Amino acid sequence: MHPDAYHVQKEVISAWERLRVSMQKMYQSTDVRPGAGHDIFKLNARAPDDEVKLDIGPIVFNVPERAGRGHNLYVVVRGWLSFGDGNLRELPLKTRAFFTEVAYFRLKGNVLQHVYGVHYDLDEKLPGHPVFHGQLSSRMDLAPSVRDHYRVEDQPQEMFTPLLRNIRIPTAQMDVFSTVVQICADHLVFEGADQNVHEAFAEARSINSFFQGAAHRMPFLNEMPAIACYRSIHWYTRAPQDSPAAPGK
Repeated sequence: MHPDAYHVQKEVISAWERLRVSMQKMYQSTDVRPGAGHDIFKLNARAPDDEVKLDIGPIVFNVPERAGRGHNLYVVVRGWLSFGDGNLRELPLKTRAFFTEVAYFRLKGNVLQHVYGVHYDLDEKLPGHPVFHGQLSSRMDLAPSVRDHYRVEDQPQEMFTPLLRNIRIPTAQMDVFSTVVQICADHLVFEGADQNVHEAFAEARSINSFFQGAAHRMPFLNEMPAIACYRSIHWYTRAPQDSPAAPGK
């Protein structure tokens, strides 16, 4: 195991605890289970000696499908994240690799319906594979995670069946932390939200800056015109007053 493994785990858990607080500031009734970082981020003892790999989750987020409405949506996130480039005792850490699975379940009546599934990946070798990409797929295998933490129907319904499974959608680096920022943006930030919500969302994005994406080591992504961060946390930088006005306003 890498000599800095426990130090990296401590930094990741610290960031997670602060991120949970920011989520509560955005939407007080948001529920995340399990809550403790040590139950979520576990060191992978089989990782190469020059790499720190953390197995993550499953984490279940109970959030409103639309802010202000009932908490009928359960989002399950599972994956892993590894670091190994540069000094692992200095921030920001640098991503070596990642893999993220996400499943959305909607509670309708007493029945849990699987309505969306995707996984995000990094591939630097295979031709035709975007370095950062997502693939839609059923993630019914994550339904037991909802049942483990919440009282819901024992037999979930499959409502999401992509007909093509080999479509790789180019994405930002959607590691687990980036995915949590997306969940906040989609379900906790809403039109008409007060300044405290926007400040908490900015805080969540700032917390995520404790590590960099994997693009730092890829020359072709660090030259014009591709020079950019490639982490989605930077895609929500508009202040409310900078957003375009809705039609008729």
